[in-house]
Amino acid sequence: MSELDTNQAAGIRSGGGWSWFLNPYFQLALNGVLVATGQLLMKVAADATADIPAPRWLAVFGVTALGSWWIWAGIAFHIGGFVNWLYILRVMPVSIAFSLASIAQVLVPLGAWFFLHEAIGPLRWGGIAMIIGGIWLIAERFTRAEEAL
Repeated sequence: MSELDTNQAAGIRSGGGWSWFLNPYFQLALNGVLVATGQLLMKVAADATADIPAPRWLAVFGVTALGSWWIWAGIAFHIGGFVNWLYILRVMPVSIAFSLASIAQVLVPLGAWFFLHEAIGPLRWGGIAMIIGGIWLIAERFTRAEEAL
């Protein structure tokens, strides 16, 4: 799908004020941020509610986390990511979009390291670098294919 076809499918007019926001690559990056933020907020909720006394059947499934506003914020970010994902699927082949959406696999550990002070070992750093390399290869190939059209 060429960029022109992609933009037409998304209803983007050239020179429009919102064209940068509706760009599929920007939307993929936004999706990664929404999903990663949702995951980090849910982790905060799980940690904050881990010691709440509750019947075993509630505690085992983490239902006590529903009492935290952190979990509801995380759910809101996931819903935002879902709506965003539906837009992406309208304007980009799913095989490319799904592969590029793996940026969340990079953003979650980086966010956990930066905001939650979780350790990232050398092997995991290597994995993060490999994921970034894979994203770059897929995006580069797709971009070249678009330019050829």
